[in-house]
Amino acid sequence: MLKTLLITTDFPPIVGGVSEYLSQICARLPKEDITVLSPIENGASAFDLKQRYKIIRKKFYIKSRFFWPKWFLLLCNSCKVIRSNNIKQIVVGQILPVGTAALLISYLFKIPYIVSTHAMDITILQSSARKTWLAKKILEKSTHIVTVSHYTKSKITDLGIVEKKITIISPGTDILQHGSTDHQKEIAQQYHLGGKKILLTVGRIIERKGHMDVLKALPDIIQSFPNINYVITSDGPYRAVLEEYISKNNLESYVTFIGTISREALPSLYQLADVFIMPTRILANNDVEGFGIVYLEANAFGKPVIAYNSGGVSDAVLHKKTGLLIEPKKPSELAKSVVNLLEDTAYANQLGVQGRERVREEFDWEVKARAFSDIL
Repeated sequence: MLKTLLITTDFPPIVGGVSEYLSQICARLPKEDITVLSPIENGASAFDLKQRYKIIRKKFYIKSRFFWPKWFLLLCNSCKVIRSNNIKQIVVGQILPVGTAALLISYLFKIPYIVSTHAMDITILQSSARKTWLAKKILEKSTHIVTVSHYTKSKITDLGIVEKKITIISPGTDILQHGSTDHQKEIAQQYHLGGKKILLTVGRIIERKGHMDVLKALPDIIQSFPNINYVITSDGPYRAVLEEYISKNNLESYVTFIGTISREALPSLYQLADVFIMPTRILANNDVEGFGIVYLEANAFGKPVIAYNSGGVSDAVLHKKTGLLIEPKKPSELAKSVVNLLEDTAYANQLGVQGRERVREEFDWEVKARAFSDIL
């Protein structure tokens, strides 16, 4: 493998699917051949010290409205790292602005680059003809493109990029290797979940994740299962909107926010759940789910999942095999699906078991990393 530099704006301790994907791949590449350049973040040192490969933290942007382009520091710092680390190729974590820097570097240093793209960095291009033109140029000049789902691949080919240049390497999960300690009783007691039917969503609280649609479905679910409780993890800018809706509709007794949960305790939370639900949808700015690692995590613990059929979710959830896919923006259909799975426990268990088998057979991070390494 050539000495490779991954340049990315998304990397731990940032929480999210892109960050998880890139860090899991890097952890399994030859440590002497991969270096990561990522922005300075609070808590980054603690993460970086635990990794077996080299991580360099630098500023990416100039915070001044009088300077353009603001990502000039990204370009300068990338050039310095390339020179001092004898880098032979680049992996771009995002098309813009990282890809723009890689494109310029490829002209300056004759260093090839590979693009790893996930979802929003492609779909958001529709709002700008200039960005679309630039992204197409970046993709055309790359040596290869890795993407996470058939949906994201289709968005790339829509730009006129030849299909043979694109490889789908979907995310994996190693969650079964974490959290040997059982925290189920502790979590149930702390949040008063004993005797409840539990719906679970794991992920940042942002509009795209579809928490609001689950809240709108709750009254119908409550009619059949008055002991239902909707558990929401993590945090995010949309939480205040959800809390206002919950208060106005007297749903406080049926919704539990538990905040950020440790990686060690997360398996116990999945085990407590009866159904995992995350109806992600496409927003007006074209923000969309490119895949959805959390669906795999829930399936890994034998849990059936419910999602909207949007973006790349259909690669993560197989309808009527590992979960249920519903047409977007239909809370009433969400309610029917939840009630169906809670009533028909044999069917729910069947979906969960099939999901667990699929995760074990197809979504091992070691296999994903080998596929990525072959491209590098």
